[in-house]
Amino acid sequence: MAPRKQKHWNILAAISILLAAVLAVSGISELDVSRVPSRDALRLASSSRALTTDSRRLPSDGWTSLRGQLLSDRETTTDQQALEDAKFHIQAGVYATSTYDLDLSIPSYSSNGYVWLRWDEAMQQYLKDQDQSIDERITLVNALLSDADPVLTPLVPKPVQQADGSYYQLFTYLGRFYIDKASFRHFPFVTVSLPLVLEMEDIEGSFDYTNLRFEADVQNSGMGLFAGIIGWLNRGWSIAEYRHNYATNFGLGGSADDYSLIVYDISFGTSAWSAFWRLMLPLLVVMAMVLLVFKVRADEQDARAGIPVTVLLTLVFLQQTYRDELPDLPFLTFLDQVYVVAYVVTLLAFVLVIYIGRRYGEMELMPEGAKREQIEQRLHRLDEIWPLTVVIFSSISIVLCWLTLPPGG
Repeated sequence: MAPRKQKHWNILAAISILLAAVLAVSGISELDVSRVPSRDALRLASSSRALTTDSRRLPSDGWTSLRGQLLSDRETTTDQQALEDAKFHIQAGVYATSTYDLDLSIPSYSSNGYVWLRWDEAMQQYLKDQDQSIDERITLVNALLSDADPVLTPLVPKPVQQADGSYYQLFTYLGRFYIDKASFRHFPFVTVSLPLVLEMEDIEGSFDYTNLRFEADVQNSGMGLFAGIIGWLNRGWSIAEYRHNYATNFGLGGSADDYSLIVYDISFGTSAWSAFWRLMLPLLVVMAMVLLVFKVRADEQDARAGIPVTVLLTLVFLQQTYRDELPDLPFLTFLDQVYVVAYVVTLLAFVLVIYIGRRYGEMELMPEGAKREQIEQRLHRLDEIWPLTVVIFSSISIVLCWLTLPPGG
C-alpha cells in the first residue's frame, strides 16, 4: 500500500511542477516588453562603394557589412540621376591608422586616423557665404562622449584648390565610437563592425539628400599597419554612401528628411578555435562529469548526488564569467542556449540519481527473487544507456540551436 501511495504523491508532484512551469512562462510572457524598432532607416545608395553584398562571399554565419536594404534596379536608376542632379558633391575618404580598446559591454571602440574631403565650387561658395569651414559642418554621427569629444582636426588651416577646380582638405580624427552592428547571437563566434559615420550638419535645410551627396573615395581609403586588434581576426574594411531617412523634419516643415552619409567600417571576427578552447572546452569537461555520473558505484549514493550539484555551481560560475564580456542582451546567444541544454542535462542527472537511489533503497528491503532481479536489471540498464542518451540529446539540441539562429545578427 505504501508504494502505491508514494506513486500517487509522485504524480501529484510532477503535475505541480508542470503547472508551475506553465504559470511561470505565462507570467513572464505577460511581463515581457516587446522592442520598438527605430523609425530611422538606412538604404544603400548607388554611388561607388567597397562593400561585400554577394552572398557567395559571405561567411557561413551570414555576416555582411551591409546596413539597411539594397536599392531595387529601378531605384538605382533614379538614385543615379539624383546623384548627378545634386547641387553639392563631397567626396570623402577614410584611412584608419589604429583601432584599439574594443569593449563589447558598451559596445564601443577607440580609433584614430585620417579623413579627407574633396568638394566642388558650389559647396565652397556656400561655406564662404556662411563664413564657415567644412569641418564645422561635418559631424561624426556615432561618436561617443568621453574625456575629449571626437573631432576632425584639419592639418592645414585652409582647403587647397586642385587643378580640376575642386577643393581638398585633410583631417585627423581621434575618438571613441559606438558599434551598431555585431553578431552577438552567434557568441562566442562573434563578428563586429567598427564604424566611422560622417554626415553633414543641416541647419536651414540646404543639405538634404536631393541637394547634397557624399561619394566614397574607394581607391584611396583603407586601414593602416596598426588598425588590427590583438586577439581578433581582420575581416576587411568597407566604405559606402547610404541614404539616411530621419523620422523627423527637425521642425523645418514638410515630410521627414533624408540625408546622405558615409559609413566606413572595419570588421573583426573571433577565431573559432580560440573561442572553442577558451569557452567551449571547459564546458565540455564539466559536462563529461555528468556523463559519467552513473559510472560511480551504485552504493556510493552520496558521491553520485554530489556530482550534479557541483556541476551546477560550476556552470553558473562559467556562464557569469563570459556574460561579463557582453552587454545586457534581450535574447539568448548561442552559448547561452548551449548552457540551457547543459542545465537541463544536469537537472535530469540529479533527478535520476534520486530516483535510482530510492529504487536501490527499496530493493534492499525486498527478499531475493525474480522481482528484485528485474528491478536491478532495469536500474543497471539506466546506468548503461545514460551516456549515450546524453550525447544524442545534447548533440541534436545544440545543432538545432545553431541552425535556428538568425543569419548575421
